[in-house]
Amino acid sequence: MKICLIGNNLTSLILAHILSKKKFNVEIYSLKPTKNIFKTRTLGITNHNIKFLSFFFPKIRKFSNQINEIKVVIKNNNKDSKLVFNEKKSPLFYMFKYNILLNYLKDQNKRNKNVKFKKLSKNSDLTKLEKNENFSLIINCENFNLFTQKFLKNKFSKNYKNKAYTTIIKHPKINNQIATQVFTENGPIAYLPLSPTLTSVVFSLESKTMSQISNQKIYKKILEYNPYYKKISFSKIENFNLYFKLPKNYFYKNILFFGDTIHSIHPLAGQGFNMVIRDIMKLNNIIDERINLGLSIDKSIYSEFEKRAKSLNSVFSFSIDLIYELFRVNKNIIPYNISNKLFSFINKNKKIKDLSIKYANIGSL
Repeated sequence: MKICLIGNNLTSLILAHILSKKKFNVEIYSLKPTKNIFKTRTLGITNHNIKFLSFFFPKIRKFSNQINEIKVVIKNNNKDSKLVFNEKKSPLFYMFKYNILLNYLKDQNKRNKNVKFKKLSKNSDLTKLEKNENFSLIINCENFNLFTQKFLKNKFSKNYKNKAYTTIIKHPKINNQIATQVFTENGPIAYLPLSPTLTSVVFSLESKTMSQISNQKIYKKILEYNPYYKKISFSKIENFNLYFKLPKNYFYKNILFFGDTIHSIHPLAGQGFNMVIRDIMKLNNIIDERINLGLSIDKSIYSEFEKRAKSLNSVFSFSIDLIYELFRVNKNIIPYNISNKLFSFINKNKKIKDLSIKYANIGSL
């Protein structure tokens, strides 16, 4: 039984390895990359999701940095309101450099005799895959290609008119396991530890601010809101546009859309890739159920996947969007005395904090 995956990215590489363990023959098709992968791109994976991935990739934690605490700070008239999340029994999440994780997953699949990598010369070659009857499943994991442009037009779409500016700062060695999210008058800025000496910074700015800011000014802002890092040196700054997108349907005929194609969200909560992993879990469970019942693995599983994933993905995506809108640019809409009292109440309420951690960890309550 052959399965076609489109896109040579984290999503397709994880899916390929998992499907190959079920004795499927997997072919990964991709176009030659037209853009360089961001060297400063990073991602966080929750503790719940890393446990799932570790079953298939036992060494995956080796490439990460453990995060034990999250601090949320609202800057308001030079005063700080702080909210702290931590979990004594286990880490909250793990930080990865995208390139390092990508290379590890590629290596795992290249060693796998059930996985083959195939190159497409042009976008239109995708239509040949659509007509190939040898594939039991065709799963498109690539956000910008002929299939997504052609078949995913009816969707909720919101342009944040934001850009995320990313860099990696180098600093003297510290016990670097506290992530900090600061809501500033310019936009949310996150400090995400990668190692004792490296920290990823993601700064989201609105279009009005972007027209007035240079890389040097961004470096200055990073230093201004810097929680505790000293003697900082910077890597280059990279940026990308931010959108919120949800499609009306998850599949079209014999093609299942997957990964970022079915949910693009704001990065302020670091949940984008965690949503992808939860989708992988659901698809994995559906296939295992079919195998155990002796049922065929074909495009009939697409509707079941959509049924299990779509409503939860929508609720979670709109929750992240609501958080963004509540704290958007923080133009002193929330007075300090209110935000401080609210954060103080949450900090003292273990039940609320535990529910928040659980929701971020597994994507549901």
